[in-house]
Amino acid sequence: MKRVYFILLVLAAALVSCGKQDTVYKPFVKEGGYIYPAKPLELTATSGYQRIFLEWMAPMDPSIRTTKLFWDNYTDSLVFSISDYVDGYLTAEVANLDDRSYTFDVVNYDAAGHKSLATEITTTPFGESWLLSHAERSILSAVMDGDDAVVTMTKSTDEMVATRFRYKTVDGNTVVSDYLLPGEVEIRLPNAMKGKRVEFKSAFLPANGKDTVWFVSWAKSMSPIFYKPDTENWTVTATKGQVYSTNTPDKIFDGIIASANRWHSSRTASSAKIFPKVLSIDTGVPEGGEYTFTNFVLSQSTSGQTYRYIREVLIYIGDTPYDPDDTDPVTNYGTPVFKETVVRTEADLNIPFRPVAKGRYIALVFTNSYNGSGYLDLWELAPYGYLDSEVD
Repeated sequence: MKRVYFILLVLAAALVSCGKQDTVYKPFVKEGGYIYPAKPLELTATSGYQRIFLEWMAPMDPSIRTTKLFWDNYTDSLVFSISDYVDGYLTAEVANLDDRSYTFDVVNYDAAGHKSLATEITTTPFGESWLLSHAERSILSAVMDGDDAVVTMTKSTDEMVATRFRYKTVDGNTVVSDYLLPGEVEIRLPNAMKGKRVEFKSAFLPANGKDTVWFVSWAKSMSPIFYKPDTENWTVTATKGQVYSTNTPDKIFDGIIASANRWHSSRTASSAKIFPKVLSIDTGVPEGGEYTFTNFVLSQSTSGQTYRYIREVLIYIGDTPYDPDDTDPVTNYGTPVFKETVVRTEADLNIPFRPVAKGRYIALVFTNSYNGSGYLDLWELAPYGYLDSEVD
């Protein structure tokens, strides 16, 4: 009997305990259970410039009436009526965003207001900070070729998709060029006005991004479009005795690259090996009208490197005449703007001046020759530059 009473007491205590637990959980238990509409599926996000584009599948659950898109910890939202989307997907654009990460939540609702579990995605738009972290191209050169300017750029930088140019034409109009694409480094600007600067700006697009973003401001080239000046009235004088036959120094400016139209130094044994040999040039421009020279192109024999005799050349540009018969021009002419041993594998030698050089007078000083007899010849000299008065 005592054992029976003990068992009954234990059962009663258990029933009382269960009753107390039901009391604790009862407020959180809904009779009939909670109703959860279908969760949004296939949520994707694409970054844009200061905006995000989102897409997700329209719900198959017929009870769902609306969908809400939340961001910024549910402080901002957009509401979508399912009846407005019949193509199977809902899309949204969220604009005016900062340069930071955002978490977006999508929730479905039925007619009674029951909501689904949220589908979440975190992504980041790109904005001003992203754009300013990208490097612009640089212009290596802009030179006239006929009526057009040929602009050579550095290679495209990371995520760059295009570059455009703004320039002035010969009729005074300002025009915008076609696109220079990644992988391209040269563009031709039709009917460009020589001596003017070129403006440019590039556009960028991140991988998997949606918006192409252009730099707001136009960058301007450091140097203007340079060109070959008219050398018709320039005079050239060679060191005394350093002219062979009819190969006079004035022919380096005749525009003809040919063996019959060149300067050749003396072939007389007593003077051929005398160095240095000098070509002294007077452009004849008045004071204030001097050219700023960007580069020279020296042209030699087209018959092969054996006949290209120039070995070391020094170039001087200044405001006082250079005496071609100076016996020590390397000391007396001052500081050259160029001094180099010529590589004669190519007929044309391009000599850029860094920095550019300005002056009325020019001297080319040759200190030796690749030819054992001391011969030199120069078929053509093409100077390139601009006038400061032309530059914007």
